[in-house]
Amino acid sequence: MKIGIVIEPYEEKNTSGISYAIMSQAAFLLKADTQNEYLLYTHVPISSNRFVGNFRNVLVPKSFLGKNAWFIYASLFRPKDVPDVLLFNMPLLPFVLPRSIVTIPIFYELSAYQKPGMKMSLRAMLMRLYRSFEKEAVRRARHVVTASTGVQKELIDYFGLDEEGVSVTRLGFQKFKDDSRTRSQFADQKGHFLFVGRVKHKKNVHNIVEGFIAFRKENPEASQKLFLVGLYGGSYYENIVARVRQEHLEKDVVFTGFVSDSDLYHLYKNAAGLVFCSLQEGFGMPLLEAMDFGIPVITSSRAPMNEVAGGAAYIVDPEEPSQIAEAMKTLAFDEKERQELIQRGTKRAKEFSWEKHALELMTIINKSIQQ
Repeated sequence: MKIGIVIEPYEEKNTSGISYAIMSQAAFLLKADTQNEYLLYTHVPISSNRFVGNFRNVLVPKSFLGKNAWFIYASLFRPKDVPDVLLFNMPLLPFVLPRSIVTIPIFYELSAYQKPGMKMSLRAMLMRLYRSFEKEAVRRARHVVTASTGVQKELIDYFGLDEEGVSVTRLGFQKFKDDSRTRSQFADQKGHFLFVGRVKHKKNVHNIVEGFIAFRKENPEASQKLFLVGLYGGSYYENIVARVRQEHLEKDVVFTGFVSDSDLYHLYKNAAGLVFCSLQEGFGMPLLEAMDFGIPVITSSRAPMNEVAGGAAYIVDPEEPSQIAEAMKTLAFDEKERQELIQRGTKRAKEFSWEKHALELMTIINKSIQQ
């Protein structure tokens, strides 16, 4: 059997969370499945050491419409590059395929579908057109996969799917190697609060920063800094920086940009806590990364973060900076509560792995073929 995976975005540098998830998914499927051939579809060649296993790299156009045109062409003239089963991560899907191909779309979130007030710009019109294609593609899918029960419910409501047709399989997370002996600019930094992710609105960085400002105002004896690790830029970032300057906290709110795994290891290892309070999220791997390090977590009451936390984190309303500030105060000064969160978090992280995710996905693929 040939199993195809559309790996998009495919990023080898400054890897985003979604790109890391998709590539990890493919890597562990290849590791777990030695019986089938895999076709990995990318718009640029895969590095020779990126994946190990029985696979071929098939190059396809980068654009949405280009991919669709390619799959139509391949179904007619390149049958060896057409799979029996196709996994693709929404919304990057081919919607015109031979009926013989079993399709399994994978959803991490539905943010693109939840903008009823979107202005009718050309981009908005194109997005709505894509959504109509996607709706039909999802309805013709043999099965649908997501990483959280919250998104599962949204999928059922939005697309009118049966619950039996949507499976939840939890993602894994990055387990960092011990880099304590590696030189890092952050090796001596300790006791800070940490955010990991791109600086953008849905990550709720503005309210995290507001929470930190309130924490420092209400606790003048506090010396903790806030490190924000991830790519940044644009007016959203500039507005946050202006707010930080207004409070004269430029030295205490640090935007690091993208950092190496070694630097991230040190930032996690020595943190007072992770603050990850997104307004909307696909899964929330930083929660598990922090828990695996033995770092307490502050996270959002919204799905899927509250699902991933599973009672092992300090839960706050993401739109209430005062709650974020109170949580920071607890992690900074309440050692008993801090240790309880660490113990629960360490236990919780052991429930997730890419190996488990790959085996669950293989079961879904095999059942879909037999339907």
